[in-house]
Amino acid sequence: MSTKEERPTLAGAQIKTRKRNIAVPLDPGSFADAVITICEDAKEGDDGLEKNLGAAVKGLESANLDFSRYGDTLFEVLFAGGRMAAGGNVVGEGKKLEFNVMASEPNRDSILPYVKVFQTLIRRRPFLIKALENTLVKLLKSLDFYEEATRVKLAIATARIFAVKLGCLPDRVLPSLMNDRMVAKGTILQFVTEFFKDFLATDTIDDLVLLLRKAKLDNRLLDFFPPQKRTLQELDAHFKSVGLDKLVEYNSKKVAETHLEELNSGLVELVTADPPHPVADCVAMVKAKKQEWELPDTEVIKIIWTVLIDGLNLVGKNAQQITGAVLKQVRTYKALLTTFAATARLEAALIVHVQVACYEDSKLLKLFSDIVRILYDNDILAEDTIKWWYTKGSHPKGRGVFLRDIEPFIKWLDEAEEDEDDEEE
Repeated sequence: MSTKEERPTLAGAQIKTRKRNIAVPLDPGSFADAVITICEDAKEGDDGLEKNLGAAVKGLESANLDFSRYGDTLFEVLFAGGRMAAGGNVVGEGKKLEFNVMASEPNRDSILPYVKVFQTLIRRRPFLIKALENTLVKLLKSLDFYEEATRVKLAIATARIFAVKLGCLPDRVLPSLMNDRMVAKGTILQFVTEFFKDFLATDTIDDLVLLLRKAKLDNRLLDFFPPQKRTLQELDAHFKSVGLDKLVEYNSKKVAETHLEELNSGLVELVTADPPHPVADCVAMVKAKKQEWELPDTEVIKIIWTVLIDGLNLVGKNAQQITGAVLKQVRTYKALLTTFAATARLEAALIVHVQVACYEDSKLLKLFSDIVRILYDNDILAEDTIKWWYTKGSHPKGRGVFLRDIEPFIKWLDEAEEDEDDEEE
């Protein structure tokens, strides 16, 4: 019977553990104390905050600190003077940094030097962006535990961080403001008001809208208001009272666009239903929505025309068939068109819109003059309106082509007018 020969072994050999398998215990307290010590040692009397912070950054850069592991702790110290516990408070044990964002004055000049420190640190260590985002989220979720002045400081700091483009993503930070409890108490409204004021002091309303859009908050301005004040009137009054008229103007435009889209959708449902709803129902619905939402007359008539033309199936049809379909649609919905194109100004808006629509749709490009003739024959466009468009009211899009195509119709109108004058004589 054979036995398996034992392999030789090395007595006393030490097996090395791979470094990546060694678990190093987390010690954010020691890291925070080290950061505070470096910042305090770098402070040189009363040389000014910027110089002291600049010296502190140099000290941090030369220190052998594990920023990748304790990035959150670094920013907690710079914001609050120490490590933060639940509720946004600074933990009791350990050192405290006397100069920090929350200990500064509630104005941009006092807070901007700290943002420059963040910028310097992130420029050399881009991975710290995530740590800054984490710290901002923690602070925003704790706003309710701070005094009003502290919330103002945090709002200014947050606005500056996004204004100087440190790399923080709005969709990772700003949605944390949507806390029902803090919204109901008005805490969030106060914060975003100071945030908007500071951001717009150096950037444009378009920049702010882009920021909010990235955070998916551009359509949710009303959600920042307590439920009992969640009306457009309250929004306008509040932001106007703090000098944010541009924000009010933007929101009004955004609300109007939303309502126009809803009007468009509602009218499409009525027109494309099988069978289509009576024209009277269309008129009543448009009237009601126009009055309820205070929609501009010119935008309403544009939507009506667009819906009526889009409701036609023009695929595979020749010019004659398309003209016949437009004629039938105009006759069917004549009451709808005449109701909302009841003045010369609205007729002018309609003919210009028809021109642009024909220019942008290849199937209608050569039918503009025919469509104008249809609208004239059905008493929707007056002769004076057509002549005004021909002489000075046309849109630049396709102007040369359309003016040339409609010239015979204009001559016909002039000759008809001359014949009427002769008969009167």
